[in-house]
Amino acid sequence: MEIEKKFFVYVDYRKDDGKPFYVGKGITKRIKDLERNLLHTNIKKKHGIIREVVFETYNEQESLDKEIQLIQELETYVHHGNGGANLTVGGEGSSGYKHADVHKEKMSESHKKRCEDPEERKKLQEISKKMWENPEHREKMSENSKKMWEDPEFKEKMRETQKKFKEDPEYQEKISETMKKVWEDPEYREKMSESSKKMWEDPEYRFKVIESRKKRWDDPEFRAMMKEKQRLGWEKKKLKKLQQEVQLAKLPEN
Repeated sequence: MEIEKKFFVYVDYRKDDGKPFYVGKGITKRIKDLERNLLHTNIKKKHGIIREVVFETYNEQESLDKEIQLIQELETYVHHGNGGANLTVGGEGSSGYKHADVHKEKMSESHKKRCEDPEERKKLQEISKKMWENPEHREKMSENSKKMWEDPEFKEKMRETQKKFKEDPEYQEKISETMKKVWEDPEYREKMSESSKKMWEDPEYRFKVIESRKKRWDDPEFRAMMKEKQRLGWEKKKLKKLQQEVQLAKLPEN
């Protein structure tokens, strides 16, 4: 008779001040293993760690739902800017990859509905604006980004995404359309313009950005990728021009 598997959801707290910084899900073996990503390791080394199991179930779906819920409530997703070490919004546990897309879609739909509500959208914009006006938050996000790029697993994921973007025209079109719609929003353009202006007024931020760009261009792989991207861009422009010439040639003469 097969033994029913039990799933746990746990929270990692900083030992020195009790602040939650990571939410995870797994079976008994996973709970005992304290190694996660590089960002998690750095926080653990600096502050210590206390792991607490907060939820138990025999239903894996329930554990995945609880993981996502707690990551949002405790703001442990790295992009929350709250010192968290979760690199995703959850739903991607060792035995839960098949559920990841479903959960991401749920989160995306939830965020989309909030953004469609004018009051909610304004509220989110105000929160974002206040966060980015805080130098400590900008510094924290910069450090988080740096630590993420030091993680080999994260870098590999980014390389795969770049590869997909480069080789898949449909994916390129999808990303392009999404960004186009975002930038069509006057409020978003205004917010980004103000945020960028304030950030560039900080000499330390300017220096870090310039140094970061310099390091990226020193990377042969990055230069090759940008060169290829530029080549594809010129080919796309040539093709568009050719199509326009063909259309004009087909027009009937008066």
